[in-house]
Amino acid sequence: MQVNFDDSVTQTNCLEGVLFKKDVESGRKISITSLSEDGLARSRSVKKRLDLLKMGTQMSKVRDKGVRGVQFYKRMYWLDMENLMIHFSTQTFNFRFILASVCSGSDSCGKYALCDIAEVREGYQTHTFTKIGDKFKNNNKEAAFSLIFTSQSKIPELNLVAEDKKTRDAWVNAIRHLVVTLKSLSHQKEYEMFLKTQFRRADSNNSGYLNFEEAKDLCKGLNIKLDKEDLRKLFNEANTEKTNSASKEKGEVLNEEEFVTFYYKLMRRPEIDQIFTRYSKNANEHGRMTPEALLDFLKEEQKDDLAIEECKEIVKNFESSADKSSFTKEGFTHFLMFNDWQELLSPISASRVKAEEMVHPLSHYWIASSHNTYLTGNQLTGESSIDGYINSLKLGCRCVELDCWDGDDGQPIIYHGHTLTSKILFKDVVEACKKYAFERSDFPLIFSIENHCSLEQQDRMAELLVSILGDLLYTGAIQDDEKHMPSPMTLRGKILVKAKRLPPSATGDDNDDEDDDDDDERDDSKKKKIQKISKKLSDLVNYIHAVHFPGFQNNDAKFFHMSSFGESKTKKIISDPETARDFVKYNTKQISRIYPGAARQDSSNLKIVEPWTAGCQIVALNYQTDDRQNHLNRAMFAANGGCGYILKPQFLRDPSIAYSPTSPSGLDRSRFPILILSVEILSGQHIPRPHGVDEGEVIDPYVEVKIRGHPDDFNEPDNHKETEAVRNNGFNPAWKQSFVFNIKVPEVAFLEFKVKDHSHSMKDQHLGSYAIRIKDIQEGYRRAYLVDYSGKELKPASLFVKINKRWIN
Repeated sequence: MQVNFDDSVTQTNCLEGVLFKKDVESGRKISITSLSEDGLARSRSVKKRLDLLKMGTQMSKVRDKGVRGVQFYKRMYWLDMENLMIHFSTQTFNFRFILASVCSGSDSCGKYALCDIAEVREGYQTHTFTKIGDKFKNNNKEAAFSLIFTSQSKIPELNLVAEDKKTRDAWVNAIRHLVVTLKSLSHQKEYEMFLKTQFRRADSNNSGYLNFEEAKDLCKGLNIKLDKEDLRKLFNEANTEKTNSASKEKGEVLNEEEFVTFYYKLMRRPEIDQIFTRYSKNANEHGRMTPEALLDFLKEEQKDDLAIEECKEIVKNFESSADKSSFTKEGFTHFLMFNDWQELLSPISASRVKAEEMVHPLSHYWIASSHNTYLTGNQLTGESSIDGYINSLKLGCRCVELDCWDGDDGQPIIYHGHTLTSKILFKDVVEACKKYAFERSDFPLIFSIENHCSLEQQDRMAELLVSILGDLLYTGAIQDDEKHMPSPMTLRGKILVKAKRLPPSATGDDNDDEDDDDDDERDDSKKKKIQKISKKLSDLVNYIHAVHFPGFQNNDAKFFHMSSFGESKTKKIISDPETARDFVKYNTKQISRIYPGAARQDSSNLKIVEPWTAGCQIVALNYQTDDRQNHLNRAMFAANGGCGYILKPQFLRDPSIAYSPTSPSGLDRSRFPILILSVEILSGQHIPRPHGVDEGEVIDPYVEVKIRGHPDDFNEPDNHKETEAVRNNGFNPAWKQSFVFNIKVPEVAFLEFKVKDHSHSMKDQHLGSYAIRIKDIQEGYRRAYLVDYSGKELKPASLFVKINKRWIN
């Protein structure tokens, strides 16, 4: 990020999306210019494309209208670089007229913000497009593309067909370029864009200034309640330039610079001021924090061992005044607020795969896994879609489910059998998975196939898997001298098939005479009858051979045999101390798959932590459901680069170690010490109202703090705490409350923050959450960005906390 000083600047390029902050010492303005239109159009080819798209092109919007079928609507689309928007109009005449109609708010026009776009897909890569297939004449797959929007925007996908491939490519390349650039913004840049949004919202008459009434409404919208006199005092302190004196307010307004000053006064952070004062009081006669003082702070508080040269670079990057040799209070605040390294989860853990931990057998990992991946809704009438696979894979899922049945024209289909869920082609799913299998993670993807097909269509499944996946499909045979499963590193970039297979002696198709453990715990009348297994499909199964669970004391069990366990069966096993210990030993060598019970027709999820504590590798969740279990699942797989594989602790890998997932755990404390975790909830910033609304009562937030994990920890009353509620302040509430947690099995434990709004008359509302594995927590003063249960980031909503770890044997 480049910081420029310019005395003459009066406005920003809109791509910068920033406000100017006046430097108190130098009087100069600061603009952070990590983005510029020139930067985005460095090459002639990029600029040429942008110019074309600014003028606009005609394209067809494709919509699935249900019983009316797929419909095409011609629209004019153009790129607005000034406001980072894609505009469209149902009118297809002169561009200048269209632009004017946009300015006048015509109902025939609309827009999409580039910051809401999550992905651009070429060709037929959405459910709507796969419905088209080759049914329509003159449809051009090479001219088709789709815009997929972020979940928080709640905008449905936009499917478009350009006039030709060249125009399609111009749109696809330009939008991808802009989206990537916008995503590269730092937290500080994001915050500045947030400030600009706040200013625009508050400027109700679009004057470019805020009067006192607008500032008062802004405070209400920001979830803060101030006395009118206090607010007027802050307003007057910020109003130093008396600009727009000719207006009816006679200069009693805030321009953008003054607004930032006003905003930072509202955002006063006394808890950070105290840290700054403590480490700078003896370091600099001007009350600034030197790099040497910063080094002391990082070593003593954050447990970070940095060199003095690195500290100088930190000061240079985050200090906002002209003097970049030391920190002002504001610069130090920016460092703690916006530096990725100050988050609870280290950015290295979030972005880097630990290669040295990826060499153990597959059975030694927790594996991110999806249940009935094809469903985007409930289990009875929900829609089946390739989007379910694409979304799960993009989230790092490494085990997807394919529920296969006979379809028309010899083509296998996927849907939830014996229900009213819609059907999709097996071929389309395999093609989508091939495209996205290794976008998020390089490590092996498992196809969990539930096979209900005839021999002919099983053969067709095998042919499609081989022809579509090619070298990605792992077809190697298990060698006689192998004693355990291969590692994720060995299988990197490969897709494994999990299914039932014929015995080695079989020379052709044969019967499957085993009970089916994979049929969602439905009643016996709905379970499949004895079924023949295709030799072609069977030959594709190797390291994940699905078998009926024969019991724990089975001498014929092989390391490559895996069994599926329904939710109720899993609970029964784990609730008994003896079978629970057997289950742990089983999971050190073989893979188990746990899936939700049949009663969960609403696609709710089983409690995920309990089977994890028993070492179960594949705990399948309905990814489409916004709930605590998916929240914890994201926390589990946030580290190790988000690759979908987390190495289990040693007592879940070594069968000789005494351990039980029931209470007490029985662990040897000399090898697995207890953790004393100290958590101080200092403050919060920008806590949202319930459901993210902008209006309503100012909230009274408080924080629930819980330890989730082994029963020894989760069932301990002292491991469930909460702060007092702060009245009338969601903007910057300060709690300054400390809690101490005694964690007996930290290797399988999670720390969860849940922010709620205290109500005297109604149920307390959930405002945002944060969860992290205890193992992944960084010590010191840290920031935790809040999310909702869908995984949507509620930035800039966050908690500021202090963490300390102490181990005792």
